[in-house]
Amino acid sequence: MTPVTLPDAAWDDVDEGEEAEALLDAWLVAPGDQVAAAQPLAVAILVKTSCEVTAPVAGRVARILVAAQETFGRGRVLAEIEEAEAAHAGAARPPAAGAAPPAPAGAAGPDAARADRGVRRTPLAGLRGVVARSLTAAWQGAPRVAVAVEVDMTASLARPAALARQLGASPRVSVTHLVLRAAALSLREHPRLNGRVAGDAVETSDAVHVGLAVDVDEAVVVPVVRDADRKSVAELAAECAALAAAARAGRLAPAAAQGGTFTVSTLGAAGADWFTPILNAPQIAILGVGAVAPRPVVRGGAVVAAPTVHLTLVFDHRAVDGVPAARFLAAVRARLESAADL
Repeated sequence: MTPVTLPDAAWDDVDEGEEAEALLDAWLVAPGDQVAAAQPLAVAILVKTSCEVTAPVAGRVARILVAAQETFGRGRVLAEIEEAEAAHAGAARPPAAGAAPPAPAGAAGPDAARADRGVRRTPLAGLRGVVARSLTAAWQGAPRVAVAVEVDMTASLARPAALARQLGASPRVSVTHLVLRAAALSLREHPRLNGRVAGDAVETSDAVHVGLAVDVDEAVVVPVVRDADRKSVAELAAECAALAAAARAGRLAPAAAQGGTFTVSTLGAAGADWFTPILNAPQIAILGVGAVAPRPVVRGGAVVAAPTVHLTLVFDHRAVDGVPAARFLAAVRARLESAADL
């Protein structure tokens, strides 16, 4: 028998200290199937990234040892293949003993009555299940505090137009990139927000690696922009666009979603004025960005309309107290309102 495992190369991308388990999302074959060498057998999810599990040899699938939606660790044998002299890829698979014949088109299944009443059941499985488990752990494991500010974006919003005149239409700079730049620079001055909680210790970092939450098929993936404080806003825009495209296409390497020291999450494009994001554990803090909209502000003693955005910082109170967290948020606001260094 030849064992089937997730290749070591996939695990090599997992940062030390990160979650060392993968999820067997779905099997593409069943026991008894004839398979060819290198044929995809299953899809696994490692660090919110899909990975193919392929056949190491041609032969017949003898046993499946890890069921769909079960987690597994490095080196775990997922299945066994009885090696054959030649591959028989594509051979028809007889129905398993006792298996019911496929239902004819239009036939009512066990959930049909419920579905007919407008109820749809979506299991917390696959990537959605991975996200659900990680967010539940983050919610239960850390004492969270949220602080917020409203930022006048009048000066900052002039930057995208100036960059478009200078660089052309690509890369497209958005409010998210301006906030990411301001946060990355502010983390240099407030390093207590830049790091993670590791067991019974707080680890802060000189390197500023900022994760950007990306919506992917009703789930969230957080690719990481390395050394974000050393990149211009145009460079950040280009890199964020490439990372988001890779995440939505399922081509994001596991290493690209690891090693973050801080996270920025935005719901502004979806129309949310403000929100309190859940910590991207084990990081110390996450910044939520709402929608930019005309709102009343006071200038020179008069109330006028100006484009503002609400920023909400959620932090782990075990790692940092309210005053340094509020000072960091004030530094982000000051940069955005003056457009300094943007």
